[in-house]
Amino acid sequence: LQAMIKAFRPAWAALGLLCFTNEAGATSLRRDVKAGSLCEFAEKVAAGGSSWNANLHEAWHQLCQDSQTSPYMEVFLDKRFKENYHHVYKSDGWADSAWVNYVAVKKSGGVFGKLTERLVESIHRFSQHPIIVVNFGQEAPEELSPRRFPRLVLLHARGFDPALRLSFNFNKLRAMLLAQAKVGASLDSDMLLVGPQADQLLNRTAEEITEKYRFPMMPTHFLDRDLRDKNSGKGNFLPYSCKNCPEPTMRWGQAQPTWTHWSFPFVSRWLTAKMKGRSQNGVPTDDIAEDEDLLNVALWSEGATKSWCAFQTGGINFLWENLYPQHPPGPYPYYEDPRYFPAGIPVAFWFGHAEKDPAHIDNALTFLSDSSRINTQPPKPFYHNMTFFASFKELKQAYPDLKCTL
Repeated sequence: LQAMIKAFRPAWAALGLLCFTNEAGATSLRRDVKAGSLCEFAEKVAAGGSSWNANLHEAWHQLCQDSQTSPYMEVFLDKRFKENYHHVYKSDGWADSAWVNYVAVKKSGGVFGKLTERLVESIHRFSQHPIIVVNFGQEAPEELSPRRFPRLVLLHARGFDPALRLSFNFNKLRAMLLAQAKVGASLDSDMLLVGPQADQLLNRTAEEITEKYRFPMMPTHFLDRDLRDKNSGKGNFLPYSCKNCPEPTMRWGQAQPTWTHWSFPFVSRWLTAKMKGRSQNGVPTDDIAEDEDLLNVALWSEGATKSWCAFQTGGINFLWENLYPQHPPGPYPYYEDPRYFPAGIPVAFWFGHAEKDPAHIDNALTFLSDSSRINTQPPKPFYHNMTFFASFKELKQAYPDLKCTL
């Protein structure tokens, strides 16, 4: 049987079908319990009357009316996660709020399966919100168990056809739509949530991204990429340019977008343009190489002005080097620029990012689970200009003119 599965897998892939092997060794197509395609779902709910259904339908209209892009809006529920699905999603097919991850694993035991496992574990330890993982690979991550992680839902979707020549990271934008969360935040597999205060991010997203302001929000980047600052001699400067690039409306953001359903048409608009290799708002998207580049250019092009302060740092050593000893991080000023953050970027120590060593992440989880830390007053997680703060409200009172929020 396994030999037959292996022999026919290329044919299934060529047909655009996802075939996964369950724990017992059988195979099955795993369709979403509500609809095999987000396009079908959006069409059914078009007259549903809610703002989230209307926004999904608008996004659907852009992606699903084209035979080249519509197959990429199919989503499949991993059959092992049906019970979890019904706890996370309402009867109308929507999750109220969720962390959303996108991943692909090439084989059992690969590093990204292990990283995703640890991300999901950190969510279950420290967050009250569920996490939705959208797998864009041919293999289901074996590390993800519905019993071990009851607030996890695992979905599957097609990977991009290599002929499209798209970075894997553009699947992040697809996951934003496929997850069907009314409020969401994108987390990479090499991230780790380190405390319960991070839940504020989803709560604040619902407050900031509304009918009056519909754009996704990203955390301020440690890089200044604004060409206007090239001669300033300040900060961590790495110029970015593109053909017909719009003038920046805010500092470059890091590709951990948060959104509400009001953002879906924007995401669909720019994702469709990228997948079709066409211009949007006069900006050619064909040469925009990565999701982070596209999101920043798109937000500038449409006049977006809201960004989060930084809420992640590189690696996880900050736990014992900065957060718990309350020792200011370097450099000082913290990645300043002459235009938006001359005194440096405020940061919330909510996530570690870009840590690729699972054993080192395990050390961090062990560090965080030590009873001497659990049973004591948590450290102040907000930092700006050589001072730690217990809340962003306190930080904002000290620096009322900040160009970012949390």
